[in-house]
Amino acid sequence: MEAKYLMNTLFLLLTLITNDVVGGLHITKVGVSTPLAVGESGWLECEWADDGDSIYALKWYLGLDEFYRWTPAEDPPVKTFKIRGEPLRVDASASHKGRVRIQAVTLAAAGVFRCEVSAEAPSFHTESHVAYMTVVDLPDEKPRISVPQDTYQLEEDVFLNCSSPRSQPPAELTFYVNGEQADPSWLVPQNAIAEDPAPSSHHHHHHHPPGLQTAVLGLRFTLWPRLLRRGSVVVKCTASILNLYWDSSEVAIRVDQPYHASIMEGRASSAASSSAAAGGAVTSLSQSLFVLISTCWLLH
Repeated sequence: MEAKYLMNTLFLLLTLITNDVVGGLHITKVGVSTPLAVGESGWLECEWADDGDSIYALKWYLGLDEFYRWTPAEDPPVKTFKIRGEPLRVDASASHKGRVRIQAVTLAAAGVFRCEVSAEAPSFHTESHVAYMTVVDLPDEKPRISVPQDTYQLEEDVFLNCSSPRSQPPAELTFYVNGEQADPSWLVPQNAIAEDPAPSSHHHHHHHPPGLQTAVLGLRFTLWPRLLRRGSVVVKCTASILNLYWDSSEVAIRVDQPYHASIMEGRASSAASSSAAAGGAVTSLSQSLFVLISTCWLLH
């Protein structure tokens, strides 16, 4: 992978150095759809100004491999060429001049795309510009949260993991506790795990190449009473990749509080007894006052 990026960078520099920008036919715009997810379609755009020269041909390359050619003087004017490994397919019916529709991209389609235009005689002037495409292999499933216990006690430490399986690049993971982003000091960073794909029912929309990675992030915190919401703590993990992917999962960390519940019940019972005793004392006092008043009235 590093060798590929190095080759693309050297090729980009070579293109910039060797481009002839003086007069005649020249490119005014080059752009590609980026980022794309594996299996998606996108567009390549190449525009030019002739400045008196007539265009002979426009070609698109991925790296050093030509895969599209538009030659207005020929019939048909559009020709396509397969690249080893088939990193993309060209929809010739939707492509015209420098605007090319590509389909079913793979990770191998990531890299330097080059548009080259050449003029007819007598100038034969040729110019090329480049654009870089990023391709992402997205996870096939929601992030997974692993919790080692069913229930916890108050003031016990909780340690759990969140993982987002099989993507390139690895997903960015974020934890939320009771709807608020987790305290950074609670996070336990872990290295992404590289893994080869195994046959799975999850792999339903495209074939996964080797070299995918599973992102992993740990969370460790103490179950203080202030964190409880109706006897539990809700932990959510989100996974995102650029602007192409976002998904989340959540779990409820249940807290077992039998001891604390019995204390609260005891307090409630004591309060009820005290209230009943106070009520009884008020009733006895009222009765005594009534007898005293009645006696005084009879004596008079």
